[in-house]
Amino acid sequence: MTERQNAKDVTPESEYIKIFLTGDYGTGKSIFAQSCPTPGYVFDFDGRMMSYRGKDFDYDTFQLSAAGWVEFEKVLREVKKDVEEGKYETVIVDSTTSMTDIAMERALQLDPKRSATGGPIWNVHYMMVRNLMEGKLRQIINFPCNVVVIAHLNIVQDMDTGAVIGVEPLLTGQLSQMIPGYFGEVYLSFTKQVAPKKQGDKLETVYYLRTVPRGHYKARSVLSGIDRLLPDEIPNNYEALMKAYKEGRDRKEVKK
Repeated sequence: MTERQNAKDVTPESEYIKIFLTGDYGTGKSIFAQSCPTPGYVFDFDGRMMSYRGKDFDYDTFQLSAAGWVEFEKVLREVKKDVEEGKYETVIVDSTTSMTDIAMERALQLDPKRSATGGPIWNVHYMMVRNLMEGKLRQIINFPCNVVVIAHLNIVQDMDTGAVIGVEPLLTGQLSQMIPGYFGEVYLSFTKQVAPKKQGDKLETVYYLRTVPRGHYKARSVLSGIDRLLPDEIPNNYEALMKAYKEGRDRKEVKK
């Protein structure tokens, strides 16, 4: 009989952290990812590995083509085996935006139908993309290691008034709701302009993560929990995240 576990023993040190990281372009999503525990692996769909330079990350870059998706499926099987053998502490998907484009190329190859304008058909190719993306991301999320999946933001506007009615991950159809739901940690990356340390210097750009929802922007943290162990905003790196968690946990213990 398998020995049962007890939730009292669950800590970030005993569990792998799965993070869905959203944000606008240039807000430091890859900066956070490269600060995660290594050795690691990056599924590079964007072709921007310069953000990881000098860090212990293996990677493969996948081209915008149907062949790129086929290569991704092959590499995914290899990386899964490597993770199970303990080779990697962190696996990163950077990013789902370009991953979606490559999945569409594969869908168009698998089904030759086209719209009247020669493009994809919504209820055919986009559904195929959804199935391709969901299946592979679910596999990666279930890897026995830390996982960071990076997505850009899509600003949803009212077609008549132009008013912003929502901000969601740039994913196909219902995936924008489904994929974040698979994660306990959903963070928003953003930047702030802060006063310089020395008089006369320029304003400094500082990178942050938001751990709570604000306005149309969604974020949440199981790690923070109902005790709000994490502050609403934290510096944009893994060590700062874990430091903030431990400080929050210690404050909770002192109050008992």
